[in-house]
Amino acid sequence: MAITDTMGQWLTVWIFYCLFVLFLCHFEGVSAQIRYSIQEELKPGSVVGHVAKDLGLDLGRMADRNLRVVSGTKHDLFKVNQRDGVLSVNLRVDREQLCAKTIPCIVNLKAVVENPLEMHQVIVEILDVNDNPPKFPEENCTLDVLESAIAGSRFQIEGAHDLDVALNSLQSYKLNQNHYFRLETEDFGDDGKVPFLILQRPLDREHTAQHYLLLTATDGGKPSKSGTINITINVSDVNDNPPVCDKQKYTATIKENAPAGTFLLTVNASDSDEGVNSDIEYSLRGKIRGFTSQAFDLDSRTGKLTVRRGLDYEEKQIYEMKVLAADKGAASLSTHCNVVVRVEDVNDNSPEIDITSLSSRIPEDAPPGTVVALMGVTDLDSGVNGQVVCSVPAHLPFDLKASPDGQSYSLVTKGYLDKEITQTYEIKVTAKDLGTPALSSTKVIQVDVLDVNDNSPRFTESPYTFYVTENNNAGMSVFAVSATDADGPENAAVTYSFSRNRGPILTSFLNINEVNGAISALKSFDFETLKTFQFQVVATDGGTPSLSSNVTVNVFILDQNDNAPVILYPVSSNGSAEGVEEIPRNVNAGHLVTKVRAYDADIGYNGWLLFSLQEVTDHSLFGLDRYTGQIRTLRSFTETDEAEHKLVILVKDNGNVSLSATATVIVRVVEPKEAFAASDVKSSAKDEEENNVTLYLMITLGSVSLLFVISIIVLIAMQCSKSSTDYTSKYLQETNYDGTLCHSIQYRSGDKRYMLVGPRMSIGSTIVPGSNANTLVLPDRRKTSETALLNSGATGFAEINIYFFFGFTMGERGQRRRANGWWLSGIFLLLFGRNILAQLRYSVPEEVQVGSPIGNVAKDLGLDIGSLTSRRFRIVSGPNNDLFQLNHNGVLSVAKEIDREDLCDGSKVCSISLKIVVENPLEIHYVGVEITDVNDHSPTFPEMEQRLEIAEHTPPGTRFQIHAARDPDIGTQSVRLYKLSSNEYFDSEIKDSEEGKIPFIVLKKPLDREQKAEHRLVFTAFDGGSPAKSGSLNLTITVLDANDNRPMFGKDMYSVSLNENSPIGTLVMQLNATDLDEGLNGEIEYTFGKTQKKNVYDTFELNNVTGEIRVKGKVDFEDTEVFRLNVQASDKGQLPWTSESRVVINIKDVNDNKPDIEITSLSNLVPEDSKPGTVISLISVTDRDSGLNGKVICKIMNDVPFGLIPSIEESMFSLVTKGRLDRESVSHYDITITATDCGEPPLSTVKSLSVKVSDVNDNRPVFSQYPLKVYLVENNIQGESIISVSAADSDLDENAAITYRIIRGEGTPGDMTSFLNINSETGIISALKSFDFETLKTFQFQVVATDGGTPSLSSNVTVNVFILDQNDNAPVILYPVSSNGSAEGVEEIPRNVNAGHLVTKVRAYDADIGYNGWLLFSLQEVTDHSLFGLDRYTGQIRTLRSFTETDEAEHKLVILVKDNGNVSLSATATVIVRVVEPKEAFAASDVKSSAKDEEENNVTLYLMITLGSVSLLFVISIIVLIAMQCSKSSTDYTSKYLQETNYDGTLCHSIQYRSGDKRYMLVGPRMSIGSTIVPGSNANTLVLPDRRGTGEEFSDF
Repeated sequence: MAITDTMGQWLTVWIFYCLFVLFLCHFEGVSAQIRYSIQEELKPGSVVGHVAKDLGLDLGRMADRNLRVVSGTKHDLFKVNQRDGVLSVNLRVDREQLCAKTIPCIVNLKAVVENPLEMHQVIVEILDVNDNPPKFPEENCTLDVLESAIAGSRFQIEGAHDLDVALNSLQSYKLNQNHYFRLETEDFGDDGKVPFLILQRPLDREHTAQHYLLLTATDGGKPSKSGTINITINVSDVNDNPPVCDKQKYTATIKENAPAGTFLLTVNASDSDEGVNSDIEYSLRGKIRGFTSQAFDLDSRTGKLTVRRGLDYEEKQIYEMKVLAADKGAASLSTHCNVVVRVEDVNDNSPEIDITSLSSRIPEDAPPGTVVALMGVTDLDSGVNGQVVCSVPAHLPFDLKASPDGQSYSLVTKGYLDKEITQTYEIKVTAKDLGTPALSSTKVIQVDVLDVNDNSPRFTESPYTFYVTENNNAGMSVFAVSATDADGPENAAVTYSFSRNRGPILTSFLNINEVNGAISALKSFDFETLKTFQFQVVATDGGTPSLSSNVTVNVFILDQNDNAPVILYPVSSNGSAEGVEEIPRNVNAGHLVTKVRAYDADIGYNGWLLFSLQEVTDHSLFGLDRYTGQIRTLRSFTETDEAEHKLVILVKDNGNVSLSATATVIVRVVEPKEAFAASDVKSSAKDEEENNVTLYLMITLGSVSLLFVISIIVLIAMQCSKSSTDYTSKYLQETNYDGTLCHSIQYRSGDKRYMLVGPRMSIGSTIVPGSNANTLVLPDRRKTSETALLNSGATGFAEINIYFFFGFTMGERGQRRRANGWWLSGIFLLLFGRNILAQLRYSVPEEVQVGSPIGNVAKDLGLDIGSLTSRRFRIVSGPNNDLFQLNHNGVLSVAKEIDREDLCDGSKVCSISLKIVVENPLEIHYVGVEITDVNDHSPTFPEMEQRLEIAEHTPPGTRFQIHAARDPDIGTQSVRLYKLSSNEYFDSEIKDSEEGKIPFIVLKKPLDREQKAEHRLVFTAFDGGSPAKSGSLNLTITVLDANDNRPMFGKDMYSVSLNENSPIGTLVMQLNATDLDEGLNGEIEYTFGKTQKKNVYDTFELNNVTGEIRVKGKVDFEDTEVFRLNVQASDKGQLPWTSESRVVINIKDVNDNKPDIEITSLSNLVPEDSKPGTVISLISVTDRDSGLNGKVICKIMNDVPFGLIPSIEESMFSLVTKGRLDRESVSHYDITITATDCGEPPLSTVKSLSVKVSDVNDNRPVFSQYPLKVYLVENNIQGESIISVSAADSDLDENAAITYRIIRGEGTPGDMTSFLNINSETGIISALKSFDFETLKTFQFQVVATDGGTPSLSSNVTVNVFILDQNDNAPVILYPVSSNGSAEGVEEIPRNVNAGHLVTKVRAYDADIGYNGWLLFSLQEVTDHSLFGLDRYTGQIRTLRSFTETDEAEHKLVILVKDNGNVSLSATATVIVRVVEPKEAFAASDVKSSAKDEEENNVTLYLMITLGSVSLLFVISIIVLIAMQCSKSSTDYTSKYLQETNYDGTLCHSIQYRSGDKRYMLVGPRMSIGSTIVPGSNANTLVLPDRRGTGEEFSDF
C-alpha cells in the first residue's frame, strides 16, 4: 500500500547521481559525460535514457539545436529523438557480436548539439542476457575405448562454448546416468572447464559393444540454457594406449602481417604402442561449432602449424583451436591438444578522420574557443599504434582540443577572425599515429568567415567644408558626402541621414539622398539672413545591430550683390525716399544741410556704398560727400538764389553689377528768424542730450538689477545645497576613500525602519525607493519577540541579502551537518523537480477489503488537492480499472474484491497498469499496482484417487509418475514438497521441470503379488505458505503379472509449432512409441494424460491407434500461446505397460487482429494560440497480436498541423500540435488517424477526430483609412457629427467587439473630451462646441479602436482636422482711437500745406483671412469732397488741393472700412481735421515739446531713484552672503546636528563601524557622526569591539 522500497532506493541513487553530475558541470567546468546501461536484445525503440534532460538542455530548443548521436561504428545501434532528447535502441544489439568475451561491453557515443556547437560523451554499457546456450563443436562424438582400459582411465571430451559471459556463461557439465562412466571437469583458465570421462568399472565388449552417453553443458542464466553432445563409446580390442600430447596447451604469438606459410609451432604427441598403433595423424578442428580455422594449415604427419592466409589483428586477436592427435590402430585412439595463437598488432592502418559535425560558416566575431567542427579520429590498430595525435597548421587562427577519451577532437578558434582580412580558410587537419613507422592521414576543412557588422562607415573627409553661393536654385544638389564600410553585403550598405539633434529645423531647408549622400537645398539661401551653418550627417550601415558614424558639415554662404541700397534718411511719411530740409538763407559755405543715410545688406564691395548727385538745380550751391552722404553748401546764398532746390542723390554699391537707389532732398531756403532758429537749435540739442541720459540710465539700471538677481540666486542656491551636501562634502570622500566609517546602521523613528549605510553615503541623506545607493532599508522588528536586530530578518529581497551575509556563520555554529541534507534536497528539487516523470508503483495484497487505501496518488504526484475536481482527476478506461477507485482527495483505494489468480493465473508478477489523467493542462501519469499473492489456495490433485498397475517382476528403482498437484498461488505459496504415507515398498521422488515439481514413486523392493496384490497409499502435497496448506491423493497400486516390456517413446518431450487459425483436421504431429513385446503386448494405444486442462481437449484430438494429433477446435494465439500435452502409450497386454511423454505445441501468431484505437481523452476545442507540442488528445492503440504483428504504426493521413508523439508506453500516443494554428485561416480540422500493424499482410484501423480552433484575441482592429482628414467650417453647430471612423477585427464574438475612444494628439489644445465626443460603439465623432478659425486653425487627435478580448488589443488612427474660415469678424479700427475707445480722432494741419499732404492714416485689422480679411477703405461722409482724398487700399488721407481762406477750419471725415467676404462686414472711423495757422502749429509744437520735456525729466528722476534702490539692495545681499560664509566655519558641526533638548527628529540611533579601530559605535541623535569624542566622554556613544573575526554574529550588539 506504499511505494515499494526498491523504487525508493533507486530514487535515492538517481538523486545523488544527478547531484554529482550537477557538481561536475557547475564547479569544475568539465564536459558532460553520461553513462547508461541496457540489456542486449532489447526491442528497437526501447528507451535507453533521457539525454537532453540529463545534459540539462532546454527541451523547447531541441528542434533548433539538432541533437544527434554519433557512434563511429558501421551501424547506428542507437538513435535520439530530436524533439524530446530521448535516446533509444535503433537496431538489434547483440553483445556477443559487439564485444565477444570482453567485460564490460562499452559503446561510446558522442551527443552533438548545435547553436552553440557542443559535444558530450555518452557511454552505453551492454549487459549480457542469457541468449546463447552452450554449444559443443559437434553434435555427436565417437570414442574408441579398449575393453582392457582400467578403471580410472580419463578420456577428454571437447568442451562446449558459450558466447555469454559471467554467470550466463558455461557453468557445469552433467552426464546421464550410466554404470561405466562418470564425469570430471578441470578448469583451464581462459579455456574454461574441460570435461573428462572417467572409467568407473572395466568394460566388456562381449557384453556391451557400444555405450551411448549424453553430456549436457549448462550455463548459469535464469532460466538456464543447455547444450548436449551425444557420445558413442565403442569398446575395442588391442590398441591399448591413446596418444598423449607433450603439452595440454600450446601457445604461439605472431604478427598480423606475417606472410602465408609462416611457421608457428609444432604439436607433438606420443603413443606408447608400436607399429601402426603408434603412428599419429594430426587434424585441426575449431573450438566452437561453426567456427573454422581456415587461417592455418596443420601438417597431418609432422604436426607443424603454419599460416595459410594473412591475419588481421583488427578482425581477430586470438585463435583457439583443437588439434586431434589419433593413432592409426584398427580401433583408433585419440586425444585433443589445445592450441592458442595470439596475433600481435602491426601499425598497418592509417588513422581515419570522421567529421561528425561541421559549422562551415563562422561569424567573424566568434569568441576564441568557438567550436567549428567536431571530428572523431579512429585507428583500427591498438596500443601505441592506435594512439593518434591531430594537428592543424600553427599559422592559422584555429586549434584542436582533444576530448577526455582522446577519440575525438574539437576544432576551435584560437583568436579573433577578421573577414576583411581573410574570408576563407582551408584548414588541413593531420592525424598521425605513434606507431613505427608512423602513418598519417589528412582532411581539409573549408571554413568561410561570415561577415559581422563590426566596422562603422568611414567618411572620406572629416569635417566637410562646403561653400554655397546665395540665391541658389531650390531643389538642386549643392554638395555630397560619401562614406565607405569595410564589411560585406548588407552590412556595407550605407544609408545617409541627418543627425536628429537638429533634425526638425534642418530638414526644412535641406534634404539628403539616403543612398548616395547627395544633399539638396530645399530653398534658396540668403547670405543676409544666414551666413554659415553647421550640421551632422550620420552614415548608417545595414547590419543588425547597425553601426553608424557621423561627420560635421560646415556650410558657408557666399554673398552676391542681390540687395539694392536702402535709403534710411530721408524718408517721407508715405515711405518714399523724400525729405524736406529748411535752412536759413544766411548760412555760410560748408553748412551741413543734411546727411543721406543708406544701408546695403550685402557685405564687402557689394555693400560699399558711394553717393553722387544725380540731379541738382544749382551745382555751384550744394556739394555731396562721395563716401559719407553729407550735403553741404558750397557757398553762401544770394538774393538771386531760388527759395527751393531739389537734389536727387544716387546711392549705389560696388558690386560687379552695381545696384542703386535714389533719394530726393528738397532744400527750402527760409528767411532767418533768430529767436525761432535759436529755440529750434536749443530744443534740438536738449532733446538729443536728454535722450542720451535716459538711455544710459536705463542701461545702468538693467545691469545693477541683473547683478542683484544673480547674487540672490547664488545665495539661495548655496543655502539649498547645504542641506544636501553637508553630509556628503565632509564624509563622502574621494573614490579611494579609506576612512574609519565602513558601515553604519541607522534607525529612523519617523519611518520606523533601519538603514544599513555604506561609507559613501551620508547618514542624513534620504534614499528614494529603488535607489542603488549603499543603503539597505530594514523594517522595524523591535516590536516582536526577537532580540537580535538583523537576525529577525526582513521580507523580500532584503531578507535574502541579510541571510547570505550573516547566515553562514550561524550554520557554522553546529547546524551545518543537519542542513546539508536539506541543501542537497533543495538543489535537487529546484533543478530537477519539474522534469521528473510521474510514474508511481504501489503494491497491495489480494483479497483485501473493499475500500482499503493503496496510496495517495495526488500527493505522490505533487498535485494540488484543491484542484483535483476542477482538473477532472480520474482513471481512464481500461480492462481492470474497475478494481480501483480515486476519491476527491486523490487517494487510490480498492473498489472491489481482487483475486490474483483470476487476474494473472500463472504469472509470477501480477501488475496492473493504470492511466490517470488530469486536465487543464492535460497530463497523463502511469501508476502500476502490483497484486501480491497470499496463501489462499490449497494444493489440489486432478483426481481424488489414482490407480497404478505394476507388474510384480518390476525391478527396484523403477519410477512411476504421479499426477502433480496444482496450486494457483505462486512463489513460496505454491506446491513445495510431496510426502508419501509410510510403507516398505515405495518411496517418493520429486523432479523439477519448467512446469514445476513432478512427483514420482520409486519401487524400493520387489513386489510379490502372491503376498500382497494391492497397496493403498496416501500421497500428500504441501505448499510453502505459513501456515502451510495441503492436499491429498489416494494411490491404489495393483500388482500384476507377465508383460515384461513397456512401450517407449522416441523422445521424452516433443516440440512442434502450429500456426494459429489452422483449420480443423490439420495434422499437428504423429506420435511414435515402440514396444519390444509381441502380440497384444506389443500393440500400442495412445491416450491423453488425465491431468490435461479442458482447453486441450477442446482444441486437439488424439488418434489412439495412429498417434496422430489433429486440430479439433479454434487455435487462437491470443488465448493460449503454448499447449503442453501429456500423452500416454499403453500396450494391450493382460497387464498393460504404460509410458508417458510430453508434447509442447508452440502456437505461431498470425496477423488476424486489427489494431484498436481508443481515444482516452480529447480536447476538441483548441485555442489558436496553442504552442507547438500542445497535447490535444491521448490515444491508446492496442493490437492483440504479438511480435511484428502486434507492433502498430500510427500516422495522420491528411495534411494538418498536428502530429503524433509516442509516449514511454508503446501503446500510447499523444496528438499534439506541430505548428501554429490560425482560426482566421482554418477554423476546423478533421483529423484522420490510421493505425497499421507490421504484419503480413498488414491490417489497419482508421479513426477520425474533429478539432475546432477556438478564437484567441490575436488580431488588432484595422482602420479602413489611415490617416483621416476632416475639413470643418468654423461656427459649426454644437453636438452635430463631424466624422465617423470605422475599424474591422478578424476575430470572433467579444474579441471582435470594437469600442472607440479619443486620445490627445499633437497640436491639440487642452483636454479632447471638452470639445469632442465619440460614440464608443459606432465611432461617430461629434463636436461639443463651435470652432473658431481665428482661435484654432487645425488640430490633430488619435482615435483608439480597442477590441473586447482579454487582454484587449488596440490600434489607433490619426485624425487631422482643418477649420475653414468664415467671414465672421468685422474690421477693427486700430487708429484713430479716442481715449474712450471709440474710433474717433482729431488731426491738426497747417493751412499752408500743399496738395498731397498726408493728413493721417486709418489703420484697421480683420481677424479673418483671404478675401474675408482683405480690407477696403472708402469715405462715407465728408464735408468737402474736393479737399480730402482717401486711398482705397492703404487708408491714407491726403489733401487734394491747397486750403483757401474760404475753407472751413474744421472738417469731419467718416471713413467706412469693410472686408471682401460674401457678406461683407464693416466698421467706421471718424477723423476731425482742424486747419490751423502756421504759428499756431508752431505753438502747438512748443506745447508738445514742453510736455515732452517734463515727461522726460520725470522719467529720468524715476530711473535714478530705482537705480539707487537696486544698488543698495545688491550691496546688502553681498554683505549678508559674506557674513554667512564666515560664520559657517564655527557652526557647521553644532548648528545642524546639536539641536534643542526636546529634539525628536528621525535620527535616533546610528551604529557606526570604524575599520581603523575595528569597533562599532552606537551614535546618539545629539552628536554629529563626524565629531570627535574624547575617551571617557559621556556623549551618546557606545563603543563595541569588532566581532567579525570570531564566530559571533553581526547582530550581537
